[in-house]
Amino acid sequence: MDAGLAAVLGATVGAVGTAAAGATAAFLSRSTTRHQVRIETLRALRESRRATYTSYAKTVDHYLDKLATTLIPLGRVERFPEQREAWTENAHKRWKEALKYRQGDVDTQRVLLQLDATPPVAEAAEQLAKWCVLLSRSACRAIETLKGHDLDGGPLTPPSPGYAQLLMADGFNPETPDLELLSTRARSAYHAFLDAAAADLGESGILA
Repeated sequence: MDAGLAAVLGATVGAVGTAAAGATAAFLSRSTTRHQVRIETLRALRESRRATYTSYAKTVDHYLDKLATTLIPLGRVERFPEQREAWTENAHKRWKEALKYRQGDVDTQRVLLQLDATPPVAEAAEQLAKWCVLLSRSACRAIETLKGHDLDGGPLTPPSPGYAQLLMADGFNPETPDLELLSTRARSAYHAFLDAAAADLGESGILA
């Protein structure tokens, strides 16, 4: 092999080696970039879910507190029957405040939760919503019974079949459900939601 040919072959091999090294480096760089993008995407998704779960939890916590304050005057009707009308009106006022909050803040947060929640968290939220509805409607029913008419001024009617079936399925009397026990069940469902949300995020808790 003469010197000229050797030089050409050497240059060719060098060029191929350089190209291969460059291609390998480019591939590794793209792979690293894709991995970083994936990590950032998952992190952003996790943070978005965490913010949604936390906001929903805080909103429902406040709603349950509002419903709990409705039960206070209802309990005092039995202790102070001579003040029945005043305590009934107090309960009605607090119940309406809770209803307004649910129709505004809670319903808004529920829609946002549906967009972000994974199936286990969505299921826990559905159970929580069920107990909140049962507690609210039962408190409403108790107020109507004390007033002797529904809250729109019409005559009292039997509990709706769906509402009655849900209560009976969980061992409650649909005519006179235990409001304190319903409140306890709603709180238990709330804590179950917190547990499901924390498990989904891989954390020990979502509320600081």
